[in-house]
This record gives sequence, C-alpha cells and structure tokens, in this order.
Amino acid sequence: MVDPILRRVRKIPAHEKFIMKFDRKTLALLIASLCGTCAVSQGQEDTTLVSLAESQAGRPAAPMLVQPAASQTVLTSAVGSLSDNDGSSDLGRLSDDSSSDSTEHDVSMVPGTLAGYRLDDANSHVAAYDVGSCSPCGTGSVRVIDAGCGSNLGWLDFDTLLWWGRGLTNSPVIVGGATPSTTPPTTPLLGGANLPIGTDLLFGLRADLGFWLDDCQNYGLGGRTWGILSNNQEQVITNGGNSTGIQFFDAANFGQTNYYLVNRSTANGANTGTIGVLNELDVFSGELYLRSRLIGDRTNRTDLITGYTFLRLDSGYRLQSSVLNGITGDPIPNGTVTTVTDQFTTYNTFHGGHIGLSNNMNRGRFGFGLSGKVALGNMESSSKVSGNNVVQPPNLPAVTQNVGLFALQSNQGTFTQNNFTFIPEMNAKLRYRVGRANLGVGYSLIVLPEVAMAPSQIDNYLDLPSAPNKVSPYPKFNTEAYFLHGLDLGLTFNF
Repeated sequence: MVDPILRRVRKIPAHEKFIMKFDRKTLALLIASLCGTCAVSQGQEDTTLVSLAESQAGRPAAPMLVQPAASQTVLTSAVGSLSDNDGSSDLGRLSDDSSSDSTEHDVSMVPGTLAGYRLDDANSHVAAYDVGSCSPCGTGSVRVIDAGCGSNLGWLDFDTLLWWGRGLTNSPVIVGGATPSTTPPTTPLLGGANLPIGTDLLFGLRADLGFWLDDCQNYGLGGRTWGILSNNQEQVITNGGNSTGIQFFDAANFGQTNYYLVNRSTANGANTGTIGVLNELDVFSGELYLRSRLIGDRTNRTDLITGYTFLRLDSGYRLQSSVLNGITGDPIPNGTVTTVTDQFTTYNTFHGGHIGLSNNMNRGRFGFGLSGKVALGNMESSSKVSGNNVVQPPNLPAVTQNVGLFALQSNQGTFTQNNFTFIPEMNAKLRYRVGRANLGVGYSLIVLPEVAMAPSQIDNYLDLPSAPNKVSPYPKFNTEAYFLHGLDLGLTFNF
C-alpha cells in the first residue's frame, strides 16, 4: 500500500523514452554494485546506470538498517511497490497529484538495502538507503543517510594523571637509634632496599588533540603531550630525642659498615642537627602520530598508530646534613655549624618512532578503549655529580670546600652515554558518554628499560678522611629499568 502522504505515483506516458525501467532483480543487482558517491538523478539513460555499475564493480556495500529522523515521515516499502500499473518500476520520478503539471522531484539512489522513502520538505523527496561504505552527504537538496560517515571533525582528550613510580633502592640509608647512647644508631629510617624513596603519588596532566583527514574517518592526524612533576618536598629527619646518622661502607676496612653521625650524645655533651633528603622526578613527553583504520567502523574500530616520540626524564637526589657541635673536647669548637651537601642529577632524552594498535568499542553510552605501542630510538643519558661542605665557626668566616660526603673529587663531574632502547606503553580506559563528551577512568603503564636515575649514581663505599691515598668513591654511571603507572581521570570531546 502506498502511504497517503505520497498520494499517488504518477503514471509515466509511454512517449517519455528516457524513463528508467528495471525489473526487481536488475535493480537489486545495480544497488548492490554501487558505492561511494553513486547518486543517480532523473534524466539518466539506462546505459549510464549500467556504466556506473560496471565502474564500481567489486565494491559491494554491507546492508544495515537506517533510522530516519523523528521529524521526518518515512515509508518502508519494497522496490516493487513503487511501480506503474503495467508492473514497471519507476524510481526516477515521483510527483504529487495536486495538478497535472506537478513538480517532478529528484530521487537519489545509493548502494545498499532500500530502507524507506523520506519527505524532507515540501519540494524534495529522498529515497533513503543504508550503505556499508562511506558516502559524502549534503549535495544540493539531496541528503544521503550513511551510518559509515561521521559528522565529527576531530577529538580532544584531557586527563588528570595519578601515577606512581618504581621505588629507588640505591639511595644511602638514614639510620636512627636511642639517646643517650654510646653505640651508633642502626635502625633504618629512610632509603636503601627496605625503605626505598620515590614511592609518593605523582600528579600530572595529559592532552591529546587530533583531526580526521577524510569524511569516512579512515585517517587521522594527532598530537599528544603529557607530563608529571614530583612534589619537590624535602624529607627532614630531626633529633627527636634519638641519635641519627648516614650509613656508608668503609672502603679501607673491607667494606665495614660505618656512620656519619648527626645527632649523638656523649658524657661531654651532644651534637644536634638535621638530615634532609630531596628526591625529584620530572617527566615530559610529546608525540605526533597518524592513525589509520584497519578494521571496523567508526564506533567499533581498530586503528594502526605510527609516529614520532620525544621523552625527557630528569631525576635529582640531594642529601644535606647540618650539625651543631656541642661536644666539649673534640677538635671542632662548640657552636660550629657544619653543613654537608651531596647533589646527584641525571638527564635522559629520547627521540624515536613508535608503532602500535588502538581499539575502541562502544555499546550505547558506554565505551572501552585499549591501546598498546612501543617506541624505538636513541636514549641520551647524562649524570652530574657535585658536593659542598661549609664549616661556620662562631664569630669567624665560613670555610667552604667543593666536596660532600658521597660527592668527592674522585667522582665529581659530568658523564654522558647513548643507548638504543625501546619504550613500551599500554593504556586502557572505560568511558561513559554525556552528550558529545565522554567521562573516562583508565589505567596507564609506561616502561623505560634503560634510564639513568640519580640515586643509582651514588657509591656508598667511601675512604675516610683519615685514610691515605683516597680513591673511593669511584665514578659511576648506572642505567636501570624504571616504570610509571597509575590512574587516568579524563574528559573526551568529539567536535
């Protein structure tokens, strides 16, 4: 039955030779063979349609159901229902019966399964077909419903990073004990393998901006940047009624454990002071990438990701002790303040290319993304070691030396090396759509297989100041595996 809004299908006079007539089988084969921008308007000869079908052969469209807009009237009908009394199909022209000279309207046909007939406005009828491949929309008064085409031009992804880094186990051990005491403190308070530093929560930001290069969203160009900063808060260990010190190994006595005492009590008085430990970590990365669709459609797809990666990781470790002398009878006058500072800093710079896969799935308002990639390139690492010792006697000028406790003349300086390395990265995110935005929570893991971290450049084997021919500590340049992982809380916009 023909919907009343169509009123009737005008019977075409026989003398109009250009009328397209096809039986249902021929029309079905023609529709299945067309794709892309194959829109056919009135006035075309049969030979033109056949030529279009032959030129597009081998590119069948995957049929699917088209959902018309709520404000539009849709009539679902079979091809055979739009026919004349003589049984011939007439999809080229439709008209109202308001007058004998009724306006003839263009009907656009695209490959796929006929889904219905839509009345766009008073002077334009559109036959709506669903297509599996992408077709551009909005040509003149004709619009094509195409589920494969997206109206979005790009994407913006913004995340707050709540990450943790691997604990660093090579820093000197800060020890404590009871007071008053004639024995050295031996209880670990901070550092070493038992109480590693660098386990605090790190905060960062990440932004990802990109644009589609084609209407079908097959190719996109994007850029991503992210960074995290440590809180740069110094951990200070004070007297608190206990003795404290810094543990090291006496190189001249076969590595016997020894201590640089900061707080201690004796029968002749006590030294008091503080020990400060500052561990810094700054990471920044920037990327440019090209994404291309491998399989799927724009809502459920797997993309190939390729591009360029830059990464910079800076690590710093500072150990500073301050001692106020109060022991009578030792070589240092009472009231003298001795401040010893060791500074170890490393810089790691990576340049390389990356390749990986990104998968996105959507079910209603929920979406899930999973991506993995690996960057390959050169990692340039450098280490800088410096020390400082300031002795301030009461009412006398300060005496300064460019040596610390672990940073002596034997190992101070700057050292550099280059290594070819790779950086794996994995991201997973669960999203919930609200309008054009998506709220997301995810997890990220980045592994840096070969970087120089500041605490690992410290040599804990020392020659005492009284030892002759001091040669330790030795210069060290150590690289190690380091990783960052944690939660991502973000917002994604499609525009």
